[in-house]
Amino acid sequence: MTRVIMVALDGLRPDMVDPLATPHLHALSSAGARFSRARSVFPSETRVATPSLITGCRPGGHGLVANTLFDASVAPDRLIRTKLVEDVITLAAGAESPLQRPSLAERLAPHGLSFALVSAGTAGAARLLHPAAERLGAFRWNVEDTEGETAQRVVAALGETPPAAVPNIARVEFAGRVLIDHVLPQIMPDVALLWLSEPDVSFHWGGLRAEHTQRALKSADAVLGRIMAWRDAQADAKEIAIIVLSDHGHVTGRGKKCLRSELQRAGFRAGTGMAPDVDIVVAPAAAPGMWLRDPALATQVADFLATQDWAGPLLARNPAILSPGRAIPLALLGSAHARSADLVATFAGEEGLDEWGLPGIAPFDAPDVPEGGGMHGGLHRAELATVLVMQGGPFQQGAVIQEPADLTDIVPTILHMLGIDAAGMEGRPLRGAFDATADLPPAEEVHDLPRDFVLEAMRAPDGRLYPSAMRRR
Repeated sequence: MTRVIMVALDGLRPDMVDPLATPHLHALSSAGARFSRARSVFPSETRVATPSLITGCRPGGHGLVANTLFDASVAPDRLIRTKLVEDVITLAAGAESPLQRPSLAERLAPHGLSFALVSAGTAGAARLLHPAAERLGAFRWNVEDTEGETAQRVVAALGETPPAAVPNIARVEFAGRVLIDHVLPQIMPDVALLWLSEPDVSFHWGGLRAEHTQRALKSADAVLGRIMAWRDAQADAKEIAIIVLSDHGHVTGRGKKCLRSELQRAGFRAGTGMAPDVDIVVAPAAAPGMWLRDPALATQVADFLATQDWAGPLLARNPAILSPGRAIPLALLGSAHARSADLVATFAGEEGLDEWGLPGIAPFDAPDVPEGGGMHGGLHRAELATVLVMQGGPFQQGAVIQEPADLTDIVPTILHMLGIDAAGMEGRPLRGAFDATADLPPAEEVHDLPRDFVLEAMRAPDGRLYPSAMRRR
């Protein structure tokens, strides 16, 4: 019976995997099946990516449509920040979870199989990755946990969790210890997920190749190395598969904007909650969402953004609120949901090199990220490209996989490997990971977008569309 260990390196760009920066990941990639066309979802944000991974559905299916969003039915006066457990609970509106599709743990449990989560990310993201932990009596631990039986067990076994820092090396290493020294030998889950907050933390607050960022990345890679060593020391090592992934990439942020302030300067009544003096609720992001009091405002907003050189194409939950051709349907990206913003702005990024020699520069809207920090959430190719490596167990050895993949395909692949039906998931088992003859490359497509932009995409043989990059024509 195959066991699976998933390791997520939050925000890691695939073009930063090399023998010097990430020797263990590079070795694992060479030994296993590396997906050269792996992608994130849109928006390419962590608390959109995590539910997409764990439910096998894109945001339009599971309903978590942004890191920060507005939902008048549960919090009409403010934005919901999904990094906070209390806001995840608010969004759930009395249900166990705000997600509208079952999680991996819920699919494993009826078959007598278990899932365990160790997270060095935010508490909100951990709740979204394993929302049914309490009901299933399963293991879920996050570095921010201070109360409850699980937190007490970890303290008793390993001591107190180190404080957060930039770089977040101490917490990354501690989370690795929780997995290797406690969860794997004592809980013995059939599927485990370790979520590491680096290199994302250091990317945001230091830049993509700052000195401390490189130390953080080496630390995360070292944790992976210890997991590989643990696996190889087990009697059933050949039956333990390791899957390494990132949830999104990064661009270098240049030209920091506040869309809410820009709208206010243009005469719009924009705010962060639908107050009497607010007509447009704006959620800051690399792809900021706008919820309109009156859909008739859409044309005025579109007219204003069309005059701004930093603005890219608009997306819309219901494109009919604008004249034809003025907005991309969110449904094209699998991101249309009742919670989605009426309009989503994009920023006009560039393909050129940043000061680190890496391609990808874009304006952004994020109050706590400094100018020059790493950023993600949009449709730049550097934001959408992800790491995906599958090694051990039944996976191919030394293969570079050409079939397209995104986060929603990972759990269906695990379920396929375990002989469990993935019905109801939008993602598909990545059969090329097991069989070279099933590795079918996609058809390349280019879709015209407003404002002289295009969307590059891949079409899988079964017809599924995988967005790859938005760029200027």
